[in-house]
Amino acid sequence: MSPHPRITAVLSACAVVLGAAVLMTSCGSSGNGTGAQATTPVMKDSTGTVGSRTNLRLGFVTTVQHPYGLALAAFARRVTALSNGKVGVSLTAAYGGGDDLALLTEIRSGAIDGGSVSASVWQGVGVQSFEALQMPFLITNYAVERSVITSPLAAEMLKGTQALGLTGLAIHEGGLRKPAAVDGCLIEPSDFVGVQMRSVQSDLLAESITALGAIPTVMPLGKVASAVEDGRLNAIEANVGLVYTQKFYEVLTCMSGNVNLWPFPAVLVVGDAAWNAIPAADRAVITRAATSLASDSLDILTDPASTLMADLCKAGEGFFYFGTATSPQLAAMREAVQPVYDRYAKVDPTGGFVTRIEAIKARTAQPVPAPYPPGCAA
Repeated sequence: MSPHPRITAVLSACAVVLGAAVLMTSCGSSGNGTGAQATTPVMKDSTGTVGSRTNLRLGFVTTVQHPYGLALAAFARRVTALSNGKVGVSLTAAYGGGDDLALLTEIRSGAIDGGSVSASVWQGVGVQSFEALQMPFLITNYAVERSVITSPLAAEMLKGTQALGLTGLAIHEGGLRKPAAVDGCLIEPSDFVGVQMRSVQSDLLAESITALGAIPTVMPLGKVASAVEDGRLNAIEANVGLVYTQKFYEVLTCMSGNVNLWPFPAVLVVGDAAWNAIPAADRAVITRAATSLASDSLDILTDPASTLMADLCKAGEGFFYFGTATSPQLAAMREAVQPVYDRYAKVDPTGGFVTRIEAIKARTAQPVPAPYPPGCAA
């Protein structure tokens, strides 16, 4: 890894758990002990309605300003518009302290109607239909991902949630994940050797990190910043939105800008009991609104007017920067993870989905990456 001074700034506990303070009034919860309200909730009765108004309660694990939150806010607005105000969506950010598995458990129990659960954790509850989306170095740009998650393939993947008593509505993206480290850049396999890297609760992602040479440490989002601060972690895999909204630029020095390990989609689901309690006409509105969620999320991430990269560079000015891997270095990392492909090719339905994604990738034009903001490249 190329050396770079380590920043010693300390993240506040409030920023870690609930995101940017400007969006939250305090470090308190929304009253249910699980997160911060992103919109004003409408209380529901046992039928899922208030008078003639249906309200759908959804949770997600990031802050409101993360791409997950922005896409879900657009979904909520679309539901309201399509129903002429008859159907509402209440969003709870930082649900369960940022723990996807906790959110999934509460959706299944009926504690909350539904939510967007990161695709990576479904493997841990026996749903394998989303594994292909996060095979290492398979989907490395948003053009390919758009072709995948807006295609019939996505609908097939969503059927996997039915085994858990859940209705899958859409897959939406949170941002391509890149390696980011405390000291220097991770741009070739030798840089990963011995590095303690955070992994989400996913065997696939942990195996991929191991194949690259690093040591995966599995933990939910809410515990990451403190683990970096006390030395239990010295690298993470994250997207730009996560680094900015969680202020990880205060404890990391380099993100490998063109090393796109895998995308980080979320799966919007509703518990069957809550779903079936909603009038059929209102379910139709929600379903219709959900058809735009995948594109909305990618539009947010590819918006040429977005200032996210510039804002991140400004916030981390002087100690956080982007590194770039050469083509041979990228090829070496892809070669390092081949054993992961060899193993998952034998898994059904993952192997078949990977083959279909590879075919989509082969016929999709590859976009030219945008340059880094001035002064932000290594």
